[in-house]
Amino acid sequence: MSRIELKNILLGQCERINRKIDGLNKYSTQFTKGRVAVFILGVIYAYFFYGILSDGYYLLGLMICTVAFLILVARHYKVHQSIEKFDHLKSIKEDHIARMELDWDNIPESEIPFTNSEHPFANDLDIIGRHSIRQLVDTSIYEGSHIKLTEWLTTEHPDKVEVSRRQMLVKQLLPLQLFRDKLRMIGLYTTSHTSEKDWSMEEMLKWLRNPVKTGFKKPLILLGSLAVLNISFGIMALAGVLGITPFLVSLLVYLTAYKLNSDKVSGLFDAAFQLEKLMNRFRALLLHIEGFDISDKKELNELLKVYHEEDARPSVFLKKVKRIAGAASLQANQVLWPLVNLVIPWDMYYSMRLESLKLELEPKLTVWLDIFYDLEALNSLANFAVLNPDYSFPCIEEDPEFLFNADELGHPLISSSEKVTNDFSVHKKQDLFLITGSNMAGKSTFLRTVGVNLALTFAGAPVNARSLKTRLFRLFTSINVVDSLDEGFSHFYAEVRRLRQLLNALNKKDEIPLFFFVDEIFRGTNNKERLIGSQAFLKAVAGKNGAGMVSTHDLELATLEEEVPQLSNFHFEETIEDCKMSFEYKLKSGPCRSTNALRIMEMEGLPV
Repeated sequence: MSRIELKNILLGQCERINRKIDGLNKYSTQFTKGRVAVFILGVIYAYFFYGILSDGYYLLGLMICTVAFLILVARHYKVHQSIEKFDHLKSIKEDHIARMELDWDNIPESEIPFTNSEHPFANDLDIIGRHSIRQLVDTSIYEGSHIKLTEWLTTEHPDKVEVSRRQMLVKQLLPLQLFRDKLRMIGLYTTSHTSEKDWSMEEMLKWLRNPVKTGFKKPLILLGSLAVLNISFGIMALAGVLGITPFLVSLLVYLTAYKLNSDKVSGLFDAAFQLEKLMNRFRALLLHIEGFDISDKKELNELLKVYHEEDARPSVFLKKVKRIAGAASLQANQVLWPLVNLVIPWDMYYSMRLESLKLELEPKLTVWLDIFYDLEALNSLANFAVLNPDYSFPCIEEDPEFLFNADELGHPLISSSEKVTNDFSVHKKQDLFLITGSNMAGKSTFLRTVGVNLALTFAGAPVNARSLKTRLFRLFTSINVVDSLDEGFSHFYAEVRRLRQLLNALNKKDEIPLFFFVDEIFRGTNNKERLIGSQAFLKAVAGKNGAGMVSTHDLELATLEEEVPQLSNFHFEETIEDCKMSFEYKLKSGPCRSTNALRIMEMEGLPV
């Protein structure tokens, strides 16, 4: 399927959803009119039939009007829910189109900060930040999923088994478009109905992991015994068998004992209320996963098996949570709550039950959430694959000839209408590349193209290539080196420090080799020292445990190919016709023989 065909399908789905929403809005209008009509009829009935009908028939009529009104309200609410859910589904389809077209204004950016400024490659390869790979790929709703996907995209030490497993899971999720979209729609709906006062999942887990309160048994036996005495003395007092004094004394002792153990029930209402509310919101997500049939997909079924185990399914625990938390939140009823606790130690009992539930629920919920975050992150990668039908899944293998081999390699952050792809291979013992070329010819972009596709590979995602085979690599970049005014570092010194870190990583004893990318090496110093330093650096990194690409304007460096057998020259070039400069962005072998800096200055009216 082509991108145009896919976009037309998504536009058609948006139109159908719009028609569905229009129909539901008309339905909602009918319910509004029906509610108003029933309310008016109820008022008329209450006014005109008062005193005419017998009390029994009059109350029956009022009850019928009330029940009819409440039924209409409930049905109307469900219609509103459906409208809201279809709105979210429409926004998901529109989001798909925005991601296909790189419409950054309509692609949400993750609010989870990435603070590792010393990361080996994340900042230079635009993995994180605005208009980044993470922003393009990440369709997650929950914070844990954002974090999980970021970890995959920025992994510093990829594991072949884990990468292959993620890739297989993504492939199995590809045809499950309805499952993925519905899961995301439920997430959008539930998060839109949260408030700042509501617990997050992380806050609930923190509460569940708090030390469990103990020592309930003796107070409950005492209070239970006193409650039985209170009830017995109360019945005997009402029957006239016994005076009121024993009952009052017993009740006073009961209340005193309750007061002395009040610390055991403190915070019960807030915890029970938040637990029930949050689990009710998360309930639809868990049940959607639990009820979806994936028995024909081995790896996906293995991932989600904890949702399908007979005695540990989410639905079983959700019912238990609802029952216990609902009973424990009786404090919301300021009339019934004191009366019930006056008769029996209700709060004490359900506080004990809630503490026991913490022990049982916490390990289950931790596993459910961790796997759910995995699933949401995998869904992001699956959506990325579906929205880019011309991308392919890479192969990670030990090839006797190639370390890296890609056909029609492109950059996923460049629109398809402007993108130029290249073939590129890294041979064993021919693994150092010097990229020369004029300004704006595409050197920096090509370095990022190779790097970002490797990062996608090790995340388990498809890559922007017709085919790609590679072995595992650690990645390291020196591209967007910036100075630091706070620390007093100039641009040149910051670059020197970065290249020192690169050498350390390259010399590190590791079974996984390093693939490094250096853009405009030593650009912050004069021509003479830049040339000397660049020659020394290229000789130092050649033949080490890795492969590398270095771009430069210094054409003199191209002669190193004669001294360093591992080094190969490649270049990008431009053409000038009728005083206009054009670039084809095609990688060519050999060193560049032309420059364009003076031509650019002249074209912009500067003296040359």
